[in-house]
Order: sequence, then structure tokens, then C-alpha cells
Amino acid sequence: MEKLKSLVPDSLKRMVVESTPDSLPLTCSSLLNFFSDMELFHQMVRDLTDPERALCGKNKDAALELKQKGNQCFLNEDYGSALTCYSEALRLAPVDVDDMDKNLVAALYVNRASVLHKLDLLMEGRRDCNRALQISQSYAKIISKHCRETHCHYCLNDLPPDKVSCTSCSIPLYCSQRCQIRAGGQMLRNHPVKHGIQGNISHNLDTYISEITLGNDSESDVDFPEHKHECQGVHWPAVFPSEIALAGRVLIKSLAARSPVANFVDMLNLSHNYPQIHPESKLELHIYSIILLYCLQHSSRTELLLNGASIAQIVILISQIRVNSMTIFRMKSADVNGPLHQFGKFSHSEVSLTSNVEQVKVGQAIYRVGSLFNHSCQPNIGVYFVSRSLFIRTTEFVAVGCPLELSYGPQVGQWDCKDRLKFLKDEYSFRCECRACAEVNLSDLILNAFHCVSPNCPGIVLDSCVVNCEKQKTRHVQSATGISTLEPYMQVDMLKCLPSNGSLPIDPGYCLKCDSYCDLESSFAAVNRAWISITRLKDTMVSGEISSTVLTAALNSLCLLRSTLHAYNKRISEVEDILAEAFCLVGELQLAVDHCKTSIEILEKLYGPNHIVIGYELVKLSSIQLSMGDRGAVKNINRVSEIFSRYYGSHADIMFPYLQPLQGKLSKLVQ
Repeated sequence: MEKLKSLVPDSLKRMVVESTPDSLPLTCSSLLNFFSDMELFHQMVRDLTDPERALCGKNKDAALELKQKGNQCFLNEDYGSALTCYSEALRLAPVDVDDMDKNLVAALYVNRASVLHKLDLLMEGRRDCNRALQISQSYAKIISKHCRETHCHYCLNDLPPDKVSCTSCSIPLYCSQRCQIRAGGQMLRNHPVKHGIQGNISHNLDTYISEITLGNDSESDVDFPEHKHECQGVHWPAVFPSEIALAGRVLIKSLAARSPVANFVDMLNLSHNYPQIHPESKLELHIYSIILLYCLQHSSRTELLLNGASIAQIVILISQIRVNSMTIFRMKSADVNGPLHQFGKFSHSEVSLTSNVEQVKVGQAIYRVGSLFNHSCQPNIGVYFVSRSLFIRTTEFVAVGCPLELSYGPQVGQWDCKDRLKFLKDEYSFRCECRACAEVNLSDLILNAFHCVSPNCPGIVLDSCVVNCEKQKTRHVQSATGISTLEPYMQVDMLKCLPSNGSLPIDPGYCLKCDSYCDLESSFAAVNRAWISITRLKDTMVSGEISSTVLTAALNSLCLLRSTLHAYNKRISEVEDILAEAFCLVGELQLAVDHCKTSIEILEKLYGPNHIVIGYELVKLSSIQLSMGDRGAVKNINRVSEIFSRYYGSHADIMFPYLQPLQGKLSKLVQ
């Protein structure tokens, strides 16, 4: 891409930079004519569409090498490594190749089934036996690159140990044959049962192979084959940025439905903000659009017109995807006392589930209705995904006539206003004017605030960056008492941080309550000194060698931060959370509970008591309490259930699979 961009003459670059939606067809046509005679451009297209080049194609020799390595690991009873080798070999093995008169893919499935049986994963082993007996011939969503090894490329759920590979290229992995078929639009064909591959496997699996019927795993309701057009030995999502590959899937889906490209782009009815795109991005967008159209011409049976108007439509479509695509996420949790069992099961340690829970971005998608919801940094609806389906729930009472708004990422309590505004401008090309960004919000004031120099004053001290942002917002309110975005939980406690006379003077370094001056330069220096010890503690936690000296230094740093930063500053909460994890690792569980509670108290001031973030933190607190036999876990686990039900309704157990083990441990404690 960089090479192609560098070859575009300056006059054409200026034309692209100055282009508007109305002038796009002419601009795209000029760039297309420029690339038409360029061998480098056509070579790139051939690399992406010619199966003979197969940049991501199958590789028999590599598959055989991995198979032999897996066999050796199996003989050495290193079943975890054997599983990895067989799974990697399946990704690379061509479906129509034999090894010693046996189908290579079928042999690998049976070998992996033997490993799964040794690991007591009988269901997964049986599925591999099915696959060995049923060898296949040789709106749009797309998985994130960092999740390709861990999540299904079709349904985006976690991959099981018996993951399934694409039959034509070596990149995609699927959780089941069902997802593999749906992604590629391919039907299974029956394969002769006798492959001569049953030797040296356990008796019950051998019996199962002989008894299983061929029809149990077939698919009759194949969806739109979103991967088929890009699977010509070259996996496009491995080469293109996600939004480019996603645009290709949208276009192919449109053409499969016999909808003209131009009509489909208009039918999406989504904003694109093309005029606000950065000049450098505009040129890249044009080049990718031309390459994508060439690739689709080579890979699709449907005729696509190769002209400026068609390319202009693709430019707008990609712009729409950049602005309107929704992030698909899944829950992830890791035990702070050690990693989870490699197959996702909880360890049997007495101190289990003391885990950090987070949302992992696994893909992006265009939902024609869901993408129309407006953004708010204080959303009143939450979104979640079950497989590929989007669900939307209100998370608070919404009065009649009030808009339903979701968050595109940043929220109050997570980032301060200036950071939220910058992110939304960079990612979505608009300036946020939601209630949280248009009016004074105490969470924004306190999130990164400093402590007043007067010991007994709870007032807020802000730096210049926050002040500049908040001064623009104060034009929307008459006084501090007119702050309309305050939640009830903030009204009494956090208003103590503001002056009682109703005015809201904002100057860098001056306390908003008592007007005392704080030397911000020395405050920043103190925070930086304190963070050295915190960083050292985090490093030792990774290595598992936490000394009392490092812990003591971190506790002293926490005291320094408390005297420098405001009591509700989010960095104090972060340090409290780090110390809670550290004390878990050294077995000081009561101290871990104390620090975890303090962290949650701060986050409740920033987010509110019923925010999903509080639910995540309560999981950690209650799991430590369960490990101690502390009945205080009852109240906290009930709160977790209430919060997750508020956000996920009947899908709470699906979205948060760690909830049931928590409740199971709670039942044992109560008994």
C-alpha cells in the first residue's frame, strides 16, 4: 500500500484530498486510469485473487511435519502440545491429499480425537470422529485480527479444543463444522467410512466411529457464504484492514441479493462523514476501493462495472463502515492466582475466581438498525451480542419521548471529557454534544483531579487541560447548583467538593471550593515518583516473586498518591485494585478484600452503583470473600446478579459464564 501511495503524482493526490461526495466519481476514475497501466498494481491484485499464488493457502509438507511432531508428543504423553500440533496441521492440510493411502485431514481428526479423549474431553473427541467420517470437498461481520486464534471466525464465540479449519485456506478457524459451512457456503459430502485410520485409538472411540451415522452433522440451511469469495488461497481479512474486507462482504451480499451497489449503499441510510476524513486517509481509501473492486471482479461470478462511479460507491461504503460499524465483544476472565485451565475450565484451587473481568473486542459488524442509534457518553441502553445477534436493553428508566442512546466506546467515569471528545472526533468524525459533554459533570471534574493543599478541604484542583475543556461546558449551565447531569448517588457526597455559593470558578491549580493554590508541577512530580513503585510491583506480580520490600514501597506510594490526588481520582482506585491482586497472590486475603472494597467505593462515585463496571469489580471482591468463607459474599454476589440482569436480562448466564460457578460456591458457603 505504501509503495502504491508513493507512486501517485502530487496533482492526483491533491485531487483526492480536495474531493467531495459529489466529485468522487471523477476523482476515482482518474485514479483508476492511473493504476490501469501499472504492473505493480496488477501484480498486487493477482496476489490477492490467484489461487496458484496462495499466500494463505494450504501446505501439505508443513501439515505432515506438524503431524509427525504431534505423534511424537502423543507418544511422550505431552497431550497439550500434541493437541496444538494436530490443530495447526489441520489448518494447513489440503482436504484432498493422502498420507500413506489415508486421507490426511481425516487422519488428523482421528489423531486429535485420541488426544481429546486422553484429556477427558469426550464430546469434542466425538465431534472430531464425525468430521473424520464426513470429509468435505475441496450483514456482514468480520473478526478482529488479534482474536483469530481464540475465537470462531463465523459466530465469534470462543474456540473449543476441537476447532475446525477452513478447507481452502490456512487462516480461518471455526468452533464447529456448522460455522465452517455457513462461512464458506459449502455442503458436506459423504466420504467412505473405511479409511484405515482407526488403529491405535481407544476402544470406545473406535466403537463410536463404527456406529456413527453420516447424517447427524449435515447442514441444510446454509447462510450467505461470506467467506467463499475471499477464500481463493488468499484470506483477504489477513491482508486487508478489517473495514475493507467487511466492505467486500457487504458488496457480495448485496450482489447475491441482486441489489445494485449504488442502491444498496443508499439503502443503508448511514452517515459517512467523508468530507471530514484526514487527507492521508482519503488517498488510502481510494486505493483500497480500487483494489477491492478488482479483487471482487476476479473472485465473484457477478459482473461488476469497473469505473469511477462504482469505485466512488465503494469509497462511500467504506466510509459508512468506519463510522457506523459496531464492535462485537465477549467476556474474558483470568484467575489472578494462575491462568485458567487451558480449555477454559476453572482451576480447583481454593482461591479461585479472583479474576480480572473485561470485555474483549472480537470483531466488528454492520447492523442496519443498531447502527442508527445515537451516541451518548451517559448511555441509557446497553448492547451485547449472543453469537452474531445484537441485543439492546435499557439500563435505566427512560421517560416517554426521551431518545435511546448507546455508547460508541468512551463513557463518563471511564475517560474525562477532553479524551472522549478527541476519541470520537478521530474515530467517528463528529464532536460529541451529549448531555455529559455539554454540561458540567462531576465525574469529569474528579476523575483526574488533585487534592486541595488544605488538609480538611474536600475540594477539587484541576490542571489546565481539564480546565480548558470544562470552561467551554460551563456556558451551558448557570451555576454549579444547575448541574442537571448529576445522578442521585452524587448529589449529597460529591457536591461537598464544590463551593457552597453556587458559583463555579475554574482556574488551573486553584481549589474549586476554598480557592487555595496548589503547585501542579510538584504534584505531577510526586505522582510520577509514586508510580515507579507501583510499576515495580506490577512487574513482580507477573514474575510471581513479590517481596515484602516491594509491597511496602507500593503501600507508601499509595499514601503519597492519596495526599496528592483527590480522594475519588481514578488512579487511586487503580492502585487499590493492583494491591488487592498483589495481596491475593501472597495469600493475605483480608488485606486484598480491604483494598478491593476501597477501589469499588471510588468507582461507584465515578460510574454509579449499578454500572456494569461495578459488577466486574464485585466479581473479584466476592470471589476473594468466598475463598475466605466470608458470608459477606452473599450480598455482593446478589448485587452482581442484579447488575448483570439489568444489562443482559435472561442472557446473563450466557454473557457472563463465571456467574454460575460463583453462585455454586456461594451455595456451598451458605450450607
